[in-house]
Amino acid sequence: MKNKFLPLVTLVSMLVLIACGGTQPKDLGKLRLAYDFWPGYYPALIAIEKGYFAEEGLQVEAIKPENTDTLMSDFIGGKYDLMAVSLGDVVNLTQLTGDVAVIFASDESAGGDAMVASSEIQSISDLKGKQIGVNQGSFAELFIVTLLEENGMTSADVTFIDMDAADAPAALRNGEVQAAHTWEPYVTEAKNDGGHVLFSSADTPGLIPDIIAVRGAVLQSNPEAVAAFVRGWFKAVDFWKANPEEGNVAAATQLGDDPATISLEGIKLNSLSDNQTLFTQGDTTASIYHTAQLYVDFFVRIGSLSQKPDLNKLLNPSFLK
Repeated sequence: MKNKFLPLVTLVSMLVLIACGGTQPKDLGKLRLAYDFWPGYYPALIAIEKGYFAEEGLQVEAIKPENTDTLMSDFIGGKYDLMAVSLGDVVNLTQLTGDVAVIFASDESAGGDAMVASSEIQSISDLKGKQIGVNQGSFAELFIVTLLEENGMTSADVTFIDMDAADAPAALRNGEVQAAHTWEPYVTEAKNDGGHVLFSSADTPGLIPDIIAVRGAVLQSNPEAVAAFVRGWFKAVDFWKANPEEGNVAAATQLGDDPATISLEGIKLNSLSDNQTLFTQGDTTASIYHTAQLYVDFFVRIGSLSQKPDLNKLLNPSFLK
């Protein structure tokens, strides 16, 4: 008797699937994401590992270039569709191209960035007349100048030495500089060599947001793919927040690294609702519009930006609705 009704059951199931549009998502193609070595960008890796992008009908290839300068130049050249960098980096990038839009803020550095100093530097005032390592013309320079000015000093009171954050521990060890900006794992490396944290981004809340930016041409040609990327990303954020250890394992699998090396300490991972608040006009760093304007004004002041971008075009919150 059971076998007698099987064809009917199968037919009904097929009709239900057809009525629901089937189970396979639309094929939205492939997006290439370039990212820096920073855990705030790892939701992309988790979304790849857990299949969240695939559930949206999207393929995502995540690539970690050699350094930020290479990442951004290749992005301009069309090698990548999206990039994960700091807000300051993308503001500077507008000097070279207008074909870029920030679609959300991945995270905020809330202690993850730090000024590490040699043992003789015990206060910010001790920096006067000293050499400080920093990637000049970047978010790191604004970070340091902000803390100097809050303590009655200016950049004229110190000497900046242009360097990458990864080079900070060696520069301190060799006496090339007496203090430098960097982030983990380089902070720990500097501390192991006898250095210490003088101040961190926990002292400048909201000043260092990291973002996901997309080429304008991709927004025009495949907005559905960008929307799918956003949905997959925030699925991964929610998963990681609810399951930190499993999230670490998923990210580490994509990195080919030990999960124990991955930590969100000093990083505030932004949810969708966090972004909806951030992408609201305001006059504090609780608004990404205000923070972006701080970067624009600073970069114009130091001469690394000659033309102010239209922030209403650069910041595109349409995928957060």
